Amino acid sequence: MEDTVKIFGFMLVKNEADIIAQTLTSLRSLGGFSHIFIFDNGSTDDTLAIARSFVGPDLSVESLPTPFNDNLKYETVYRHRYLIEDGDWFAILDADEIFVEPLHAVVEEATQQGANAIEHATAQFYFSDAEDSYAFDPTRPVIEQRRHYLVNYGEPRIFRYATGVTLTADAVKQRTANLVISSRLLLVHHFQYRSAEQTQHRINIRTQNNTHSNNWGHVNSLHWQDYVVPHQHLHRFDGEIRYGLPEGANLYKIKDNAAYTMANLKWLQRHGHLTTSQEGFMSAGLLKRIVHKLW
Repeated sequence: MEDTVKIFGFMLVKNEADIIAQTLTSLRSLGGFSHIFIFDNGSTDDTLAIARSFVGPDLSVESLPTPFNDNLKYETVYRHRYLIEDGDWFAILDADEIFVEPLHAVVEEATQQGANAIEHATAQFYFSDAEDSYAFDPTRPVIEQRRHYLVNYGEPRIFRYATGVTLTADAVKQRTANLVISSRLLLVHHFQYRSAEQTQHRINIRTQNNTHSNNWGHVNSLHWQDYVVPHQHLHRFDGEIRYGLPEGANLYKIKDNAAYTMANLKWLQRHGHLTTSQEGFMSAGLLKRIVHKLW
């Protein structure tokens, strides 16, 4: 990739003091960003102070008290369009998503393909019923404390800048923004479930915001305990990421849980990570699914 091509990162964050330091460390190590812009959206914990401890030539932090909406992340990008040139790339970052592979290599491959968007392959780490504790120690690596996961979701999060093109959250979500998505995805680790207290707070906030944001519709329980997934339905991290569902996973018999939503299963199907029998479940009618679950 030409040295003149730059990558910019944009992060909107609120109350992620327990994880943001580990995330920013990974972004600096593997992101190759020309600059990371962090916007604190009204944190009441130590998020802002921790983020400011990372300030340098490649990272800046500012307060952004604007009420949250789905499109705010993209608005922060285009407020800085004067810094971005055609052919540069920008990434929409989350404070609980840790980079685990170099971004530059993925961007280079996307550029060679003529793509203008890169999708995440998100390894989502869940609470499992095999946890020693549902507490979280921010001083220890998060991967040592939450080890059960599935790579079961992803969305376009990295984009090639073009003058005159303004992306919106809805356009990206619906793939209506003339996106040409690279065949190579960027693997990230997502730690949205870190402690019982943090998860319950997250549920409460998302429930409150449900009427204000189209992005909260996946909330289906008010209690953190309902997000615990049986460990046999997840992979256990052993240093390498495995794709697909655990061996022998029978979708007809697995009860609904946070890791096996229909959105998750459709993502796995779209990327070829289901077995023949699991594909059969996806094509079966609702009645057949219910009968199989019962019998």
